[in-house]
Parts: sequence; C-alpha cells; structure tokens
Amino acid sequence: MVLPALARPSVLKPTQQALRSATTLAAGFPRVSKRLPTKYGGVYTVTLIPGDGIGAEITDSVKEIFEHVNAPIEWEQYDVSGETPGGEAVFKQALESLKRNRVGLKGILYTPIDSTGHNSWNVAMRQQLDIYASVVLCKSLPGFPTRHNNVDFAIIRENTEGEYSGLEHQSYPGVVESLKVSTRYKAERIIRFAFDFAQKNGRKVNR
Repeated sequence: MVLPALARPSVLKPTQQALRSATTLAAGFPRVSKRLPTKYGGVYTVTLIPGDGIGAEITDSVKEIFEHVNAPIEWEQYDVSGETPGGEAVFKQALESLKRNRVGLKGILYTPIDSTGHNSWNVAMRQQLDIYASVVLCKSLPGFPTRHNNVDFAIIRENTEGEYSGLEHQSYPGVVESLKVSTRYKAERIIRFAFDFAQKNGRKVNR
C-alpha cells in the first residue's frame, strides 16, 4: 500500500475535514496534519511495514527491485505483526513514522478473530491517517496470457466507513452483529474522488 503524501482532495471544506469517523479504533491517536513527504539530501525516507504472510515474504524482493532501479529511497522499517502478542508499541511507532514521512509501503497485518485479540490494525491505520480511498488497478500485461484478455479497469472503494466502522460484537456464540455506519460527508467525498480519478485518467465511470 502506497501513501502518496496523504493529500486531501481540494473539494473538501475545512470544517468538513475536522469531522471524525464514527469508530473507536483510532481512539487515543492524534489526527495527522497535512505536509509534504520527508526528504533529506534528495533522498526520500519511506516507512516500510512488511506485515504478515505474503507481505513479509516479498519485502526483500521489493527492496531489491528499488535498489536496482536506483530509487532515491531510504527505508525506515518496522516489523509490525498482528500474529504476536505485545506488538502494539511497534505499531504505534510505525504509525508515527508514517505521519512523519508521509509516504510508506505496507503489507497486510493479521487480525485475530477471537474475542481476546486486538482490533484490526489495518483499519485503525486507515482511519487515523485518513486513507479513505482504496484504488485497485486491474490491467492485462503484454506477454502474460490469462483467462481474460484486454482487462483494464480501476476499483475505488471507501476505506474507513461501512463494514470498516469496527462496531461489532458477538451477541450469542456463533451470532455476530455488525453496525454498518455510512455518513453523507464521506460518501460524497469518495464519490468526488472516484469521478476526479476518472476524469484525470481518461476513464469511464460505471456505477
């Protein structure tokens, strides 16, 4: 996941930007302010969170590729893991690093499913840093035959509300209740983002 300066769209009003999401996942963390990525001597400092599973497996390959293309990047790596207990301190350090550097690369973090586990750090990170738009590009590559040909589309999804509100509980063994919270402000924001993305990239919009 790349965090390109975490910029807010210019269409938002300052009073709206101050609104907080209806969740408790980001409680205790100060909101991030807007500023440019951290850069020293022509080199960008980038937060790297390998994550769990496949993310941790491919991190070394990613670093090797960046080194071969001579990318002006210095990694600030945090080995956060949702699979081991006591990782909250490292998670907070990684979050502060992202706020400081304004750009990062992150693998998925494991979320415990039992009642004694912590809430999703993936969702908490999105909400605290206001990474509200998930942009997934699906495009066929020449020379790589696949089941479907000439694929070229983008999927844009709201990343902090709805099922990501984190308001859920088990009311009875085997029965889980989840409250899906959606606000007009954030619905309009993701809509504006999607149409702005389509216009700037010459794409059609399918609703």
